[in-house]
Amino acid sequence: MGAIYSAMALGLTTVYGILKILHIAHAGVYVVGAYFGFLAYALTGNILIAFASAALSSIALGLIIERLIYLPMIERPKHVLLAISIAIFVLLEELVANIAGHHPKGFYTSIPNVTFEFGGIAITSYQALVIGVVYTLSIIVWLVFSKTKVGLASRALIQDFEVTESMGVNKGRIIDFNFIVGSMLAGIAGVLVGIYYATIWPYMGDPVAYKSLIVIVLGGFGSIPGVMIGGLLLGVAESYLIAFLGRFLPRDAFAFIILILLLIFRPQGLFGRTE
Repeated sequence: MGAIYSAMALGLTTVYGILKILHIAHAGVYVVGAYFGFLAYALTGNILIAFASAALSSIALGLIIERLIYLPMIERPKHVLLAISIAIFVLLEELVANIAGHHPKGFYTSIPNVTFEFGGIAITSYQALVIGVVYTLSIIVWLVFSKTKVGLASRALIQDFEVTESMGVNKGRIIDFNFIVGSMLAGIAGVLVGIYYATIWPYMGDPVAYKSLIVIVLGGFGSIPGVMIGGLLLGVAESYLIAFLGRFLPRDAFAFIILILLLIFRPQGLFGRTE
């Protein structure tokens, strides 16, 4: 679960860092990607095609949201864009529910789900798949943003839009790049959740919509390593707290308790810096 939170929050933080928009509609992109991945697997039986379909459909939807909604309204107050983003998220979920049906769909794959044990610790092949894919992609994204010219341009835009543009950076292309990366991660995460739970459902974006916000607060806004570690910390903390205190509070309550404590004692997050 920590890996899934990280994948979603990583896409969210790439968008927030450059446009300062809380892209709640990102969770809707995740749902759409999961369904396109499910459809591709149902038609082909190939899990790689399912991942590719989820990634491409999510990228297309992310760019549509960016170009047609966010950029034309970028000068509006941020709370207006936040309200619009929430509305897009709800709209996408309801569209999926009305087109594909309100009931869950079984996402059964040919991947064997076997259990491995290492020194008394058990891990299933599905868990290994989720962790391996998410953190491999996360490391690649971190390397791209920290070691390449497009990553340097993205970080420069985060610091100062006007100065970066005056240096010859194409702002539109860099914003597109950030949406492409974030949306791709959302679609792949949707397929991974479908494989892990053997189920997808129209409202599967609800929990990750607010959990990913908690992760970027936990890791620090705009910090890719912080998001990677923050997602893992949240997943582990939830699991331990539910094991010991689950009879008193539901799982989601612990995430918000962690958020409240963090906002009180370290509002810049574990790896963020005070501005």
